[in-house]
Amino acid sequence: MRGIVRLIVRIFAVLVITVVMFLSFLTITEYRPDELEEVEIINNPSRSIELNQPIRVMTFNIGYAGLGATEDFVMDGGQKGRPDSIEVVEAFMDGILRVMSENHVDIYLMQEVDLNARRSYFVNQVEQIHNHLGTDYSSAFALNFKATFVPFPVSITDYIGSVESGLQTLSVFHANEAERHQFPGSFAWPLRIANLKRAMLVTTYDIDGSEKQLIVVNHHMSAYDDGGMRSQEMAYLRDFIQEQYNLGNYVIVGGDFNHLFPGTNEVFPLDAILKDYWNVEEMEADFFGEDFVLGFDPTLPTCRLLHRPFEPSDPLDLYDPNDPNTQLYIIDGFLVSRNVEILMVYTVDQQFLYSDHNPVVIEVRLIED
Repeated sequence: MRGIVRLIVRIFAVLVITVVMFLSFLTITEYRPDELEEVEIINNPSRSIELNQPIRVMTFNIGYAGLGATEDFVMDGGQKGRPDSIEVVEAFMDGILRVMSENHVDIYLMQEVDLNARRSYFVNQVEQIHNHLGTDYSSAFALNFKATFVPFPVSITDYIGSVESGLQTLSVFHANEAERHQFPGSFAWPLRIANLKRAMLVTTYDIDGSEKQLIVVNHHMSAYDDGGMRSQEMAYLRDFIQEQYNLGNYVIVGGDFNHLFPGTNEVFPLDAILKDYWNVEEMEADFFGEDFVLGFDPTLPTCRLLHRPFEPSDPLDLYDPNDPNTQLYIIDGFLVSRNVEILMVYTVDQQFLYSDHNPVVIEVRLIED
């Protein structure tokens, strides 16, 4: 009996030591970005922006080409940590690139683009997207998720593993600079060490015949927190763009806000039970003040909950807000300063075939004083 007890104690001690060593390793290798970092601009074109010319911008969270209609995700109440094969990722990626080509714009703001990650079978999506658009476009990429190993979900084969992923901005216009701005707030240790480091990618453009600049912000705000981190991120964004507007600059913000746009909960109401998987709230209509205008399409959802594959009860009614098989949101869109006129904005209905997000396109012009 005494021998069995000693064996159990030894096994327990080995497990404790292993866990401590593992957490220590992840802590030592944790990604710790600076608050402000310069981002390389690859293939910067010479074309300049002009006042009053139409400019088209797309925001698209591609879900690392791993969250199309056939997929679910463990953090949303599903089962999976990654797709079953590289062929799935490649098929979703082909669809994403086709959607981008069919909805040609001047500036693409992409989120959840993997540079080197086990969950997308180490496909370099940053390079793939830039190569697809061609030499007319520049590319700037900023990490917001870098982890040596993400041990989740607990599985021998389905764990997320190593991740390098982030924000990519591509443009036909010449950019002066691109910078990564670290958002405030973080999860507590040890959850922090293998989690996202949320940020925004800010690209600055000169304007022909003007001393002012166009400031383009690409961002992806937090999810799965209690709302406190998102509140800090929203406040940081508000202060930054207000400062830019006060300088006389033009501002276009696009991305995944992970907040419901004002009034959209009435269009696609939150299910009380499913809401527990993701503490999403509706943003205040006047949160960004009178100098800024939200641009979004209230008629189509931009995101779905990944608690199960996208299987509407009635295939002819994909966006039935009362369908128990789906949970839909409008959380992707734009924010522009008052000196930027919105000509149109619409959601591209790709029916969540290739990503858990539908892209949103806006057309604007910079108003001359």
